[in-house]
Amino acid sequence: MSTSTSWKDALTSAGFTGDLVTPGDADYESALVRFAKNSQKKAGLVAFVKSPEDVSLVIKYASANNIPLVIRGGGHSSGGTSSTDGGIVIDLSRHLKSVRIDEAKRMGYAGGGATWATVDAEAIKHGLATVGGTINHTGVGGVSLGGGYGWLTGEHGLTIDNLLQATIVTSNGSILTVNETTNSDLFWGIRGGGSNFGCVTEFVYRLHPQRSHVFAGPLIFPVPRIAEVAAAAEEWYSNASEKEGLMVITTNKGPMGGPALLAVVFFNGDEEEGKRRFKSLFDLGPVKTLAAMIPYEKLNALQNDHTKYNQNYHFTGGIRTSISPDVAKKVFDKMLETTNAPSEADMKMVVIWEYHVLKKLASVSSDATAFPMRVQRPVTVMMVNWTGDDEQLTLDARQRLDAIKAFSDEALAPAFEEKGGKTELDTGYTNMEMGDPRSEDVARAIFGPNYARLQQLKKKHDPNMVFKTWYPIVPATA
Repeated sequence: MSTSTSWKDALTSAGFTGDLVTPGDADYESALVRFAKNSQKKAGLVAFVKSPEDVSLVIKYASANNIPLVIRGGGHSSGGTSSTDGGIVIDLSRHLKSVRIDEAKRMGYAGGGATWATVDAEAIKHGLATVGGTINHTGVGGVSLGGGYGWLTGEHGLTIDNLLQATIVTSNGSILTVNETTNSDLFWGIRGGGSNFGCVTEFVYRLHPQRSHVFAGPLIFPVPRIAEVAAAAEEWYSNASEKEGLMVITTNKGPMGGPALLAVVFFNGDEEEGKRRFKSLFDLGPVKTLAAMIPYEKLNALQNDHTKYNQNYHFTGGIRTSISPDVAKKVFDKMLETTNAPSEADMKMVVIWEYHVLKKLASVSSDATAFPMRVQRPVTVMMVNWTGDDEQLTLDARQRLDAIKAFSDEALAPAFEEKGGKTELDTGYTNMEMGDPRSEDVARAIFGPNYARLQQLKKKHDPNMVFKTWYPIVPATA
């Protein structure tokens, strides 16, 4: 009998009610598929759980037998944090993916394996919405536990600011409800502390009234106008309202195959007013305007075509104060130079300058949740996508992405200095995988002033570090 089969038999005998998939099963290969193909690993067993009780059984069994354990919700980590070589995957995506809306209380209940596409679609049926991921095939779990920037951040803050309650299974198999009054210390920790404390099987969100249609979509500009677009974006941002958002997207391979420059606009209102709000960009004369009134539930699908599931990806990112036209052009040129260097892979790189209005986010104290970066620092997202499964190609893609991040950080440094330099709250954003998500040192830096309190929570709820694949927090020793 193989090891995997013995695990399967033991869990079945213990009363596991979901699906247990091992090597050789018909659905084994499909059970390993992730958003980032390069992050896929050969698990010993994939446990498609049906309930918190199933999760508890798996955690207790894996812990008792020293079996590596990971959690898979949407499977969006490019760092491989939801995959394991030879261990057990707790997979929430098959059975715990439903979404239920309580219209009267304006609350949404989402299974730990649900995606934002389902949340958006179900909530808007009742004229409601919450802050969700801007790529809607992303799982709710990673976004909700890491922070959660979205198009509605200007009005409603981060996703974690709209999390009312969760059901979590901790390292000893306990099934806990966490909110502001019950297990409040753990509720504090999961809002930014990720999967360090257990497996969340249900999230409960605060929902807000939301109009059915919004003004959104890309404006396409000639690449040589990058400096002008950057200037117009900064001009708009200086007076933007909480109902607006923008992403300036640059890439070496756009829809037509060559370098591309897009400004994706968002206004939570009508078209006429939306065009007026983004006058500085429209006045530049985009070569193509695809911004229009769209159903709200399509908003977080705008980038889906550029981020298809089961391809090779690395992600990273940075934070900034502002970006000058000169710096925007230098970073764009450097990206083209980096990707044009000889490679055996077909390589696409994207740099996205996100412009979410952050006043609401920054109005929350840095120690109110585990997420410390309560400062008005827009996030820059960087991604590389390539063909070929050779390890050397994967390493080459990573090195190129790291090079453009280093160049960007250096180019943006003077703007930080003009504002007095970085502070202890300029930690970066975990979900952009800024630094190795498996590194304890990176975890210490990215949780900043909240790290010591998180260590105490780790000591209480996961002293043996059962959960250690995502910015692992080392338990306090005293």
